[in-house]
Amino acid sequence: MSTSSSHSVVVGLDGSDASTAAATWGAAVAAKWRATLSLVHALPQDGPLYSPASIMLESQFLSQLREDGEAIVDTAKKLLGQQYPDLTIETTISPGPAGTALLEAADWARLIVLGSTGAGAFRSVLLGSTALHVANRAECPVVVLRGEASAPDGRPVVVGVDGSELSRDAVSHAFEFASFFGAPLVAVHTWQGSPTFGAGGTGMLVDWEAVKQEEAAVLSEGLAGESERYPDVAVTKVAQQGAAADVILQHATDAQLIVVGSHGRGPLLGALMGSTSQNLLHHATTPVMICRS
Repeated sequence: MSTSSSHSVVVGLDGSDASTAAATWGAAVAAKWRATLSLVHALPQDGPLYSPASIMLESQFLSQLREDGEAIVDTAKKLLGQQYPDLTIETTISPGPAGTALLEAADWARLIVLGSTGAGAFRSVLLGSTALHVANRAECPVVVLRGEASAPDGRPVVVGVDGSELSRDAVSHAFEFASFFGAPLVAVHTWQGSPTFGAGGTGMLVDWEAVKQEEAAVLSEGLAGESERYPDVAVTKVAQQGAAADVILQHATDAQLIVVGSHGRGPLLGALMGSTSQNLLHHATTPVMICRS
């Protein structure tokens, strides 16, 4: 993340409790960073028009939607301005769809913050199509909050480390966030396989102590340089066998933020993100930051 104050924190605002919570969280971050807070509201897309009467009715309907949108962003701007009087707040009302409007508003953003209710029967509904669309395509980090979230404070920041370049980006963002808020960092690295496969299993043929040492080295290498760059951040290293999302969630019970890397941009919804980032977005009650290269 750039330290330039000209870079904004963009928040999607639709009038829901989840988006209000996202705006409140985003405002706290923007105030700490001395960045501009940009509140973005997207209008529904126009539908097909079949007659002059329908055109008139739709025009009136869209006019009302714009008024409602203006009321939503104006109310949020007023409330957040009272909480953070020194914070610069901008508002934007754009044509939909919401994901496109947010990505356009976030061309030079430092961070995008979205709220998600997490209600629904299917995975695509559990998180919400807008949050998935933005998290898969944004050039800057995206934070997704499910339900209410406390303002950033001194609770731990948990980051997933796998040794990849995307992981290094996530580690860098996690250290910076932790440093800004005086929080400790929990760095989690996982691997698959177990020494308890039983007789006849391949687990009996593996030197698991050597595996643990190798994986601990991967974790240390993944953090190299950042601890020196942020000496104020206390780091706890966790190298543990298991599924990455499960282990990260295990160590995030008292955390304020989870940070992971993700490739994004795939041909299928299930391939857009890695399984770890998808699982965390769908199941974490803690805000999740997705970092892409």
